[in-house]
Amino acid sequence: MPNLRIVDGIGAGQSYKLGTLRTTIGRDARNQVQIGDPKSSRVHAEITAADGRWQVRDMGSSNGTWNEEGRIESMPLSHGSVFRIGATYFRFETRPGDGEATLVENPGDWSDPDHLIGLDEGKGAPLFSVEAEADASAKELARANAYLVLLHRLVMRVNKATSRDQLFEVLDDAAAEILEGDRCAVFLPVPVVDNLGWVLWPAHERRLRARFGAVPFARTLLSAVRTRKVPLLCTMDGDINPSASMVSAGVRSAMAAPLRIGDEIHAALYVDRLEGEAPFTRTELEFLAAVANQLAVQLHNRANVAELEAEVVRLTSAPKPVAARLLGEDPSMRALEAFIAGAAHSTSPVLILGESGTGKELVARAIHAASKRADRPLQALNCAGFTEQLVDSSLFGHAKGAFTGADDQRPGLFELADQATVLLDEVGELPLSVQGKLLRVLEQGEVQRIGDAAIRRVDVRVIAITARDLREDVKSGRFREDLLHRLDALSITTPTLRSRPGDCEALIDHFLHDNAQRLAQPLKRFSPEARGLLLKYHWPGNVRQLKHVIERACIMSADRIIQPSDLPEAVRGPAVATFATPLASLATIERAHVLRVLEHCGGNKKAAAELLEIDRSTLYAKLRQYGQA
Repeated sequence: MPNLRIVDGIGAGQSYKLGTLRTTIGRDARNQVQIGDPKSSRVHAEITAADGRWQVRDMGSSNGTWNEEGRIESMPLSHGSVFRIGATYFRFETRPGDGEATLVENPGDWSDPDHLIGLDEGKGAPLFSVEAEADASAKELARANAYLVLLHRLVMRVNKATSRDQLFEVLDDAAAEILEGDRCAVFLPVPVVDNLGWVLWPAHERRLRARFGAVPFARTLLSAVRTRKVPLLCTMDGDINPSASMVSAGVRSAMAAPLRIGDEIHAALYVDRLEGEAPFTRTELEFLAAVANQLAVQLHNRANVAELEAEVVRLTSAPKPVAARLLGEDPSMRALEAFIAGAAHSTSPVLILGESGTGKELVARAIHAASKRADRPLQALNCAGFTEQLVDSSLFGHAKGAFTGADDQRPGLFELADQATVLLDEVGELPLSVQGKLLRVLEQGEVQRIGDAAIRRVDVRVIAITARDLREDVKSGRFREDLLHRLDALSITTPTLRSRPGDCEALIDHFLHDNAQRLAQPLKRFSPEARGLLLKYHWPGNVRQLKHVIERACIMSADRIIQPSDLPEAVRGPAVATFATPLASLATIERAHVLRVLEHCGGNKKAAAELLEIDRSTLYAKLRQYGQA
């Protein structure tokens, strides 16, 4: 006599004898096979026999009856046929000796609020086990074998990857090409502060947003993966219920697998389908899990090898200064490199604009180093924080007795830089009278020392950098319009770090190696949560701020793995401030904070300005306001 066995889901292991010509399946107690699946209708399906031929037929249920190929109206049954209702899998058996389980009450163990199907340890048979092959159809086995071949090819590609970014790209390709997902994304772990615990890998951020807009990801799925640390799958019209956010977003099916070694999660691979009728299956989830496991081992080994290589370098050679170079693969950095190459062959003035910490001085020095004037030293002057007379004297020199304290004659920077390059940092801070003299140098190549009637000719290349908006300064009368036009012959704006988030990974690794050499310490690395915070932060101080934060973390961390607690409060998230002192005005609080930071930096105004994340000129102005200049 045929049996109907529940092989997976609620009531797994129970077996029912099909002793009549018609057997109904559903939630109602009147059914011969009563199931507790939440997707089952009261009378969901029936099994009938005619002329010795058995079939299962759906009774117009709302959630449908399914086999491996999709939703069915009816299906002929033979020994080993499998169909499912919701998350409950049934197997039709006709051969004697298969064993029959005693009919028992349903355990009522449906307690997962997210209705997620996972690959938790000890739950369900593995895809490639002998037991699984015995119950699998020929089509399932063919697909499993195909996945084994694809996994082998994937491992071969992984072995050729040379960086963390390339490893993530392999993950991305596997999800897109093999699993046929609409959106494939890598998420990096961050401390759980918003019940999610993930941040989207920057390399995917702009691409996915541009193509799919603001369609949200399956937050419930991602949160559960972070909590349970196992691969999980949820589908619409499939074997489990989606979350409300998935339904509203139109995500039909989604799955995610953590890249995990022990309890440490390096990342998570997420893939979903927004269109089509076919949801992801358990087989596809297991393939995604296998891919994630392979990549997790690669990431873990790569980190260990990097630590060992850095230790060998540290022990076998003395630290050597690393030549300054531009880091990043963003198109804006490629454009910057092209500008440097073009500007280096010219003698025209160069104006480099950009926010503080974006590497304006680095670009200026790169232009000089690539020019024909590289054999002579670059002469640099910071125009901010000096009196008009001191800036004038520094640039153009002075005669003996030209002013109080001018005990001898002195050439200016332009004379010293003849046949070379002068770098004017914060050129927007130049006094108007000095701006006129600078224009004369640019137009006629002439300088005149203070208190000296003699005119001296110089051949100088001028590179000016500033974080100010010079066009606004022209409108307000702070900067000469004719000087701006002359400096603007060759100009470029350095990109902010937040505009090229994909480069953050390379910068983090570079600064870690740089600090290991400079501080003569073993190479440290960031925990996945700490690295996620660095990638998530908006970096108002740009690359300079990132460099100082990493240096601070390398110094403060007592372990070789830098944790979120080793990062500044601004990066890891603001704490709720409480004040035990009487209320004060904002100006009073600001003054006290600025002076405390200055004291912390030992009076070093440059370091204090960087820590406060303001321009030095702004700090000087505040100190004059406080009477501390």
